[in-house]
Amino acid sequence: MTDSNVPAFELGDTLAMRCGNTLTGVFVPGSKIALSAFRHVKYNSRDVPTDTANQDPVLIYMAHETTLFDEPVLRSLLAESNATFATLQQLGQKAARVEYVNISRAYRSIVRACLEKLEHEKKSPEVQTDDLRLQRFSEAMVVFYAAECLWHLFEILYIQQNQLVVPQLLEWARFHFPQTEERATDLLLMGEEASESDDYWNVLRSLIMLGEIDITRAILSQNRRASQPAFKTAELALKSMPIYQEGYSLQKFNSQWEYWHMDTERKILSNVFATEPELEQLVQLVVGNNDEWDAGIKASQDWYQYLPGYLLYTKPTCKPFELRIASTNWLNRWSMLRPERILNSMSRMILQLMEHDVRLFIYEAQKISDTNWFSAHLLDLIHNSGILKAYFDQNNVDLPALRHSIIYEYGTFLMSARNLWHLGIDYLDYCKQEGRAAIELLLPRISIRSERQANKLINLAKQRGLLTVEQDICKVLSKRAYDGERYGNALEWAIRSKDVLLVTGIADFILKTYSRTGNMLCPDTIANIGGRMFISPRLVFLSKYFEFYEFYRNRDFLSASELLVNLLESKITPEYFWPSLLIDSMPLLESKDPKIFSKETVAILHHIETELVPIIERNTDKFGEHHTETVFKDYRVENIDEILNLMRLACARNLARAMIIENTMALE
Repeated sequence: MTDSNVPAFELGDTLAMRCGNTLTGVFVPGSKIALSAFRHVKYNSRDVPTDTANQDPVLIYMAHETTLFDEPVLRSLLAESNATFATLQQLGQKAARVEYVNISRAYRSIVRACLEKLEHEKKSPEVQTDDLRLQRFSEAMVVFYAAECLWHLFEILYIQQNQLVVPQLLEWARFHFPQTEERATDLLLMGEEASESDDYWNVLRSLIMLGEIDITRAILSQNRRASQPAFKTAELALKSMPIYQEGYSLQKFNSQWEYWHMDTERKILSNVFATEPELEQLVQLVVGNNDEWDAGIKASQDWYQYLPGYLLYTKPTCKPFELRIASTNWLNRWSMLRPERILNSMSRMILQLMEHDVRLFIYEAQKISDTNWFSAHLLDLIHNSGILKAYFDQNNVDLPALRHSIIYEYGTFLMSARNLWHLGIDYLDYCKQEGRAAIELLLPRISIRSERQANKLINLAKQRGLLTVEQDICKVLSKRAYDGERYGNALEWAIRSKDVLLVTGIADFILKTYSRTGNMLCPDTIANIGGRMFISPRLVFLSKYFEFYEFYRNRDFLSASELLVNLLESKITPEYFWPSLLIDSMPLLESKDPKIFSKETVAILHHIETELVPIIERNTDKFGEHHTETVFKDYRVENIDEILNLMRLACARNLARAMIIENTMALE
């Protein structure tokens, strides 16, 4: 999308509307909104002020996207799913199916653990007294409950690829409608007294419709009338109901099931349960009586709640491809009995999975308000496992491109979010050139709070060969350290950034500070620069001058003299430092035991006349005779004429002494 066709939206700002304008905004990358005073101003448009400009206070809008992951408890979900994602990338597309099933279950267990943490935290006083956090926790629980429910169903129908799905669907329905089982547990603990409860038979009917035959039998066995013939017959019917097991002959099972079904219906018709009408209703449900099931459907929470149970009693060997017709018929039946109910997004997505409309399911999955967590990880699993390759090929869907796009969006979201960037980079690593470009763009924008974090960022950039990113981070740290008056760190980071101008600027500051105050900043850092000094000529001069400074401080005057002369002869001395450098030579020139030979003394005189004097003359012409301090910032200098005369005199004296000694030694 180009800059010219980015859609703009209007905001009802009172001030702007009073001026005949409308505050507008556009979405920009990084989950941000750019707001304009009255129109979207671009590089090729002119922002003209209104007639009422400067008459009213300006209103500034700060637009910030809030996400579910602002809560710390949800960050564990991101971290754990990131580790599972990395494991899946290592497996690639050549692992056994059981490995992909384990990965799927790992994702679901992460979500379930997160839901438990959310439930626990939601009950805490801190959350209960904070309406905003309470709402955020409630929204997160709704979102990730839906994600786990949908993922679980997808795993059953597509990842496990079982030929018979009814047992797994029963487990899925029981887990997502646990209220009946919780109440059934209470009834079991009550023993015989449970039969006196008002909801006793309602709970049993719900258990039957959920396919919970064993729990139903356990509760019925505790009934005070359990020894009566009707109860014994019901117990026998439930106990003898055939349950298909893997590896069992399908034809033989169907024969047994048909015989059991006909035998149970015969018992109902013979009025065996006539003395116990509630018990008869249970048996009617077991044999699939439509009237009883219609009554149960009217009491259901959602359309799919009792579908697995109904399949257990009417089509226990239902295959995945048969589920499409069964689910459609069941939904039509539910809609006729519950016309007031409208399907929500989750209910529609469950229907799409059962109808094998995976393409529409993935489209809907991207609308879940979890910033693409669900769709990114599920699509990645689909892509690596190859379970639906034929389906996507038939529907002309480029699965690798779709997976790449969703993971890229999810990775950039994490990179743009506070405290989540280290997770986002792992996803962008698998997005080819676009991911690398995004990392290169977003990594320098991360707010750096410590040098430890900075080093981590630099190492990540190094691992990916992002030299410019590494340099940009070092520049930021150098400037931050400089502003904080930590000049050693500033110089160190500037050297690591390999920015010649930045290194030169900091070296200039250190030299100027020394010439003005006599205080050498960050001596430890300068002493350990070593071969890195060649990044900048100014840094070379600083390092060599510091070496001279150390020789002089340690009274190694011969070495100091030799280095000083070399600095004078070099072409890297900055103009502002010539006075200080020449003044440094004066104590060596005045020494009774000459430290500087005649040739070097003549060189110093030459530099005084050819380097220092022209600088002074240019300064005088520009600022006048009373502005010499603009050149002489050295703390040891007060009068320019006096210092020039003293230096010339010192050179003359040292030259005389040096020539006498040198000539005497020559004669000897």
